[in-house]
Amino acid sequence: MSFVPPLFKDFGKAIKDLCTKKIDDEKDKGSLFSGQVLKFSASSDSGVKIDSYTRNKEGVFLSCLDTEYGCKKTGTKFTLNLNSKTEVEIAASSSKLYEGTKATLTGKWKEEKGKWLRDIVLDTQYTNKKYGFAGQEKVTVELDTKTVKAEISASIGDDSGLSCGCMYPFKLKTDTFELVKAKGAESAFTVEQLSLGVEMKKEDITCSLLTKPQSEIELGFVKTNSNGTKLGGKFSIPADGSDDVSKVQLALNHKLDGATSLYGTFDSTGSLKGTVAKKFSDPSLTFSLTFGMDISKGYDLVQPVGVAIALGDA
Repeated sequence: MSFVPPLFKDFGKAIKDLCTKKIDDEKDKGSLFSGQVLKFSASSDSGVKIDSYTRNKEGVFLSCLDTEYGCKKTGTKFTLNLNSKTEVEIAASSSKLYEGTKATLTGKWKEEKGKWLRDIVLDTQYTNKKYGFAGQEKVTVELDTKTVKAEISASIGDDSGLSCGCMYPFKLKTDTFELVKAKGAESAFTVEQLSLGVEMKKEDITCSLLTKPQSEIELGFVKTNSNGTKLGGKFSIPADGSDDVSKVQLALNHKLDGATSLYGTFDSTGSLKGTVAKKFSDPSLTFSLTFGMDISKGYDLVQPVGVAIALGDA
């Protein structure tokens, strides 16, 4: 067998990226980018990569600096991420500990109300091409709240491109060694907390179905045409008790030419979002203009529109 199924966390990723990656604020997930951004990226042959991100949104500035060093020979990677929200993240990963295994150990520090919150995260991923299997175990230790959170997932697939997977979360208090009940659950261990997914991936189309706790459902597809244009659709039902509503969403990614791309998404609530991106070779930069409007409330653009300039390979 030559097909390796995706990790469960990547089920539905193709449609999610199409709907959000070039349109929503990458540092403020889920909200339309409506500010000014300057990004810079540089890398060297020695394996060092530096990314910077500076954003001004509604008068609030955010600056981020990400550095990375990777060694292909040993399969190791070290990263250091800093931002102006007083958040620090240090990570070390290795993809050659054992065949098909990747492990990442991350330390996180975040200042909140004058106190530093500390987390340690161990993320282990395993893939087996022979048996068409992929698994992941992610454990987060919150030192200040004395809580351990774990997510265990597995997926299987075959050469037809069909994959099935599941994920179950756990939460444990380290001072009492008791499992914590999820919101709305009758006990700490219930079938209702299990997430399930099915994905079919072909050369030009990917379809996925996800069911999550509290009756949340996502059904989507991404179709790639011969000219590289991507068209996607998603139907989602929110979790019980959520303020969100069920909606249908359509997304498009189209290249006008080798340097100009259009990204757009529209959903049944009346939300329309779009991005135009233009690449320049000398100097190497990408200029993006993002806009949005709520048709249900009229046809006025969301103000201000988003403007981003990415230098280098950013």
